Amino acid sequence: MFEYIITAIQQEKCILVLGPELYHFEGKSFDTSIKEAYDQYYEQLPPREKEKLGNQKIEFVNYPFLMEELMSHNSEMAEIHIHNFVRVYFRQRIEWMDYYKQIAALPIPLIISLLPDDNLQNAFNEVYPDSFDVSSYSRKNENLAQINEKPTSKKPLIYKLLGDMANNNYDVNFTFTDWFSYFKNIFGKKPLPVEILSLLNENPVIIFLGVRFEKWYVQLLIRLLVSDESGKLRMGNRFSFSHIVEQGLETLVWNRFSLNAEQANPIDFLNSIYKQCKDKGMLRVAEPTKEKINATVFISYNHQNTAIAERVKTDLEAYGIKVLIDQDNPVGFSIPKFIDREMAKCDLVLPLISKTFMTSAWVAIESLTTIWANKKVLPCDVDDALFDGKFIDEAFDLVEEKKQAIGKRINDRRSKGFDSRDLTDIEERLLDLKNNLAKIIKFFQNTNRANLREGNYDEGFAQVIKSIKKQIAS
Repeated sequence: MFEYIITAIQQEKCILVLGPELYHFEGKSFDTSIKEAYDQYYEQLPPREKEKLGNQKIEFVNYPFLMEELMSHNSEMAEIHIHNFVRVYFRQRIEWMDYYKQIAALPIPLIISLLPDDNLQNAFNEVYPDSFDVSSYSRKNENLAQINEKPTSKKPLIYKLLGDMANNNYDVNFTFTDWFSYFKNIFGKKPLPVEILSLLNENPVIIFLGVRFEKWYVQLLIRLLVSDESGKLRMGNRFSFSHIVEQGLETLVWNRFSLNAEQANPIDFLNSIYKQCKDKGMLRVAEPTKEKINATVFISYNHQNTAIAERVKTDLEAYGIKVLIDQDNPVGFSIPKFIDREMAKCDLVLPLISKTFMTSAWVAIESLTTIWANKKVLPCDVDDALFDGKFIDEAFDLVEEKKQAIGKRINDRRSKGFDSRDLTDIEERLLDLKNNLAKIIKFFQNTNRANLREGNYDEGFAQVIKSIKKQIAS
């Protein structure tokens, strides 16, 4: 079994699902530990706080999984009270941190957490800062969680399936009503993010650590993870390691989920997997923390190159660099005025040079503004536009064709008595581009450029960072 799991980890076809029974502090289960902690928490409350709760402690049910129907009443004050307690409880669980750091070192692309706290991400951040992503499911937020890229072993994703209570966010399930709202959304209009579904559809090995299967809502969550869109079980092996496995539960979870549930110490399994990955040189290597650069950069690009522009923007912001981009243009604000204003703010302009860029009238304005203002410029090739002599000749013809097409539309409107000022504006920009295209091309060809073309992005981006540092130091 271990060799099979190690192979799956090597192939980035392994997902870890983390539950509350990972570690038994002082030999106590999670539900026992949190109940005792709450009793102490309540006794230490000031009398005024107890009065707000009607001098009634919150009663815990047996075997809570994040405290199903934890509150004996549904007052808003009780909800805030229990959220505050749970936040305090998890912050005190420092005994989990060493095990979380082991999990952070495993080259597993996706860790699905069934806990709402931020201890796991704190462990990641302590050992691997800037080398992981965090997201969570929200039953309150109408929008789906944004995940910028597919999780990988080099940059894994921590996904909090049941919500996140960081930053006073009360978007966590405590009552039956909470669970009803949650499942109504996640099985309906707000499914899991496509990046996570993509990994699940690859039929990975799924390891459940410290997950209890007695409750109906836990079984629904597991079914969500192991079923395809038609409701059929996905292929792939699934293993569970938990301190507590109720009698007969092994057969139930095998029949329902094709899942091997073993009553075993999850920490023993974690230690074993960690050691084997370490012996094979598979553990993640911490990348140096990126230095912060105090600079402002304007990215000039054609909208057909939005994907690469967004990637450059994200990578620059990881260095603390402020990035200006035309998407930041306020509604109703003149584009030329926006360009002039933003150019005045920036330390460096990054034109993303492509074939569509070279024939864009708006890009021509940005290029001319840069040239005439003597701004520091680092052109970045995203295709072979400036290497293709044939294209450069064709670019002039293409600009002329665009200009003639606009002229025809203007004449057609005028013949019908319609206003054509919007088209006249475009025609003027195309005329500027036609008259200055040779100058723009010569400027870019005679300027040192970074190569961000496919297959060379990392090396080219390192050159961008070097140029920015040199610019702000001069």
